[in-house]
Parts: sequence; C-alpha cells; structure tokens
Amino acid sequence: MLHDSAKIGYVGSYKELNAKKCRDNKLNSMVEDEFGLLKPLSVSLVIPTKIDVTKETRDVELNVMRDAMSECSKLVDLGYVDEIIVIDGSLDEKGMPNFDVLEKVVETSYDQLNLFKRQVQLLNENKAQALMARRGFFDFIVKTVHQFDPNIFAALKKLGVEKISDLPRIPMGKGAALWLSTPLTEGDVVCFMDSDIMNFKKEFVIALCDPIVSSWRESSWRIKLVKAFYRRLTVSFEPLGRKYFFGGRVTRLFAVPMVRVLSRRFPSIFGSLDSLDYPLSGEIAVQRYLLESISFPNDYSIDLSLLRQVVRLAGADQMTQVDLNLFHHIGQSTGGLGKMIAQITGHIMKTLTEEGVEISESLWNKILTEYEDEVKKLLTEYEKLFNEQSESLAPDLKEKLVYSGEVDVEIFQGFRKILDDAFKKPLHEQFILPSWLKLGETTNYFAVSSILRRRSNQSTFSRLKDSGLFYTL
Repeated sequence: MLHDSAKIGYVGSYKELNAKKCRDNKLNSMVEDEFGLLKPLSVSLVIPTKIDVTKETRDVELNVMRDAMSECSKLVDLGYVDEIIVIDGSLDEKGMPNFDVLEKVVETSYDQLNLFKRQVQLLNENKAQALMARRGFFDFIVKTVHQFDPNIFAALKKLGVEKISDLPRIPMGKGAALWLSTPLTEGDVVCFMDSDIMNFKKEFVIALCDPIVSSWRESSWRIKLVKAFYRRLTVSFEPLGRKYFFGGRVTRLFAVPMVRVLSRRFPSIFGSLDSLDYPLSGEIAVQRYLLESISFPNDYSIDLSLLRQVVRLAGADQMTQVDLNLFHHIGQSTGGLGKMIAQITGHIMKTLTEEGVEISESLWNKILTEYEDEVKKLLTEYEKLFNEQSESLAPDLKEKLVYSGEVDVEIFQGFRKILDDAFKKPLHEQFILPSWLKLGETTNYFAVSSILRRRSNQSTFSRLKDSGLFYTL
C-alpha cells in the first residue's frame, strides 16, 4: 500500500537559492558510514547519454554535452560535486557499442575540469600511478562507462549478478543505464541530469540536491527525493535557422492527463503522483539508500516507476519538487515519442495487473475516455501558457517561437491510437532489474560496487588512451 495520498510539495525556484550558502551547507554536513564513523557528505552526479552514430542531431548533441561538462566543472571547483559519471549507450551503424561520445567527454573534461586535468597529468608523469590506473586502481573525478561494455557485464557475470537477476545481458534503455550507474556511485546523494539540456546550469544540480543535504542537518525536514519541473522549449534545427517549439509533448499530452486519471481511479496505486508538475522529468536527486532500494524497469517507464516506489517506501511527505524554470532541449522524432508512450503504457498496465486490477476492455476504454477529457481541458491551458511565455521569451531567444494547438491535437490523436492498441497487442519485452538492496541479500554488494567502480576507472583510462591524452605506457 502507498503511505498516503498527500500532495508532493514544492521548494520554489532554483533562482531563489544562494549557491555559496548551499555549498557551505554541503561542505559542513557529516554523515555516518557503515561503521558508524562520521565522514563528509558526498554528492555524485550521473549523466546518462545516448547519441548514436546515425542520429541526425549527433553533432549538436555532442556540443550540448561539451557545454554541460563545462558547467559541471564549476560544480567540482565549488566542492559541491564529488564525482561525475557519464554512462553512455551510443551505438554505431551496426548496432554495436560506440565509444566516440565517451572520448569526447574525457577530452572536454581535460579541457574544462582542472582536477581531472591534474589527474591525467599525474598519470603521464608517474608510471607507477599509470600502471595502477590501467588496472582500475586510480579514482578519476570523471568516470566514463559504456552501458554495453562487455567488460562491465563480465564483472557482473563473475560476481553472479546475472544469475540472480536472470539477466542475459545489460538491456537497452534508460532505466537499465540508471540501474547500472547506481553501484558505480559513492555519493550519499545521487543526482541524475539528462544530457540534452542546451541551457544547462550548475545551479540546477545544486537546487536538486540541497533539500536532501539540508535534511541531514535539520531533523524536522525529511526529504529523500527531489524532482525537477520546468517548461520545455524544443529546438528544431532547419536549413533556414533554428526554431523553438512548445515542447514536453509526452508529458503534456500523455503523462500529466493520464496520471490524473490513474490517481483518481486508483488512489492506492497512483495516489500523490497527480501533484507532480512534470512526472517524466529526468532531473532528480535521491538519497543513496532509497535509490538502492528500488527496482528498475529497463526502459522509459523508469521515471514513473521510480516515483511510485518512492511514495510506497518513503511517503509523499519525503518528496518535493523544485522549479528549474525553462529548459531548451533537442527534441525527439515523433516515432521516438511513440516508443516512449508504448513503454510507459505497458508499464501502467503491468502495474495495474500486479496490483490485482482486472483490466477489461471496458475498463480500459473508460480510462481512455477520461484521459481524452483531461487532454481537452489542458489544451486550453497550454495555449494560454504559451501566449504568456512567448511574450516574455521572444526578446531573449531572438528566434521564432512556435505553438500550434492543431499540432498538439494531431500528436494527441497519435498517442490515443497507441493507447487504443495497447489493450490488443502484447506488451513489449521489459526487464525489471531488481534493487541492489535485494541483490545484496544473495551476493556481496560491496564487492560488486568495488569491482564495477574499478571497471569504470579502467574504462576512463581506455578512453584517455584512445583520445591521445594519455601517452606514457
């Protein structure tokens, strides 16, 4: 059962925070380790990426990643972030792992992060340290890991994780990437940030983490998860220049209205989630123990699944939202959006079935009718919101800002068709990756985490060699 149907609260806008005060708050916070000894609180930043070789916007996305890493360097210099892990799922034309993105990451990190540059210089100057790094016994401030690196899966296999979790391979999908990144991190707070944010700011990370950091210092305030919400401007690159569209289509036209319906119909299963402004945002900070307690669907349903589990495990009163205002991001194709809808819908239906709800065709049609009614209400709100924002944003963007209610209706109709088909078609293949806490009951989680971190350091060392930044050995 869910703890309650309380509303998930807000902590205001990231623009209201004092970065220096937050930094001091973090640096002066102490937590107990597994032996009861005090240690400084640490923050891990995880950036999942997937920029396939065949992607039309590949060059643009690589530039966005470079700019984001430049901002991340400021977080390291401030002492707010203690490690950065970039976990990439990029593939080449044959569908094989492509390491070019991670090479770009280490090159940018070398240029932008002073500490990382000093680490690389140390390895080039000290052969003994370089030999240690080649074997993974050197802890890089930036770690680069490919989701489908055979060395990573070999480590899991040797430790027995693939048998326990019935895992024939590391699955495709964002959820699988987040699952794999969990034991790679050491932070007491783990922050996830998507890699396609064109206006990435270091304050986004601070705003997400600070409520959890503050919870360690103020016993009356127990926040274990912080979720971002924002307005999205999707950037379209055309021969005549870029255009900005009112984005967030999957959230606006599917997730928000559908979650409202589900929360109303099944409050014991989806209660509290209707109070989230942006349920599918990939920007989130979580207390480490809580993160290790949840299971991970391998695909795009991870965001909704994670929220449900946290409400169940901790309660809505230990969750909050922070306003990151406005995101400029690179949009997906309509086909990509349809894939997201299908995966999330499959997860919803599977969840209802597991919770004992018999999903008849009649019930599903009633849900879809209510969903359609919610969308119609929201369309009016969206047009009003766009008109308000376009006036204030146009001078700064200096580009055309576009919104079409007709296009929204067309996209919604496409979503509705996917939902109509969901009852008739079998669910897509979905892996549910068990929580690391559960895996720890039958395997040595400390050993798994240690070996995977060593592998991630080896991977980073390999990327340095491939990019020519390391040349001693």
